[in-house]
Amino acid sequence: FVRGELDLLTAIANQIGVAIENARLYEKERVTMQKLALSEKNFRGLFENANDAIWVHDLQGNYIVANRASERVIGYSVEDLMKLNVKDFLSEENLALAREVKRKLLNNEHLEQPYEQRVIRRDGSEAYLKLTTSLVVEDRSPRGFQNIARDVTEEKRMRENLSLYLSQ
Repeated sequence: FVRGELDLLTAIANQIGVAIENARLYEKERVTMQKLALSEKNFRGLFENANDAIWVHDLQGNYIVANRASERVIGYSVEDLMKLNVKDFLSEENLALAREVKRKLLNNEHLEQPYEQRVIRRDGSEAYLKLTTSLVVEDRSPRGFQNIARDVTEEKRMRENLSLYLSQ
């Protein structure tokens, strides 16, 4: 081989090497994307089928996403919840508690969790929730709050009735 032919073969070999590496990277990315899609599908299934109500709202209290269990707790459809604000469900006293939770989470202060919050359902009745709230952070900036809530209304009523019976 003459020098020009060796240079040409070297260039072709380099191009083949780059093409093979690109194919490996593409395959690795494709597998990663498949795993990510499966993970997202599994997460979505957990979210939608959870027995506890789960919702996310922005820093102003506007609902961003909620699962079907939220419908049972609040009485509004998920679609209707997306048009509402958490303030729509809280009395002034309970709104003060929500503001305190927000303040502590934003200031990275200790918050005893779960905590109890009273909400007003669509039909006007009250529900007692055990809530766990966490800050949603994106690009190191707070974006909203994730809430996981369990309706403990019946348990609370049963405890109150038991206390009444015991006191009598």
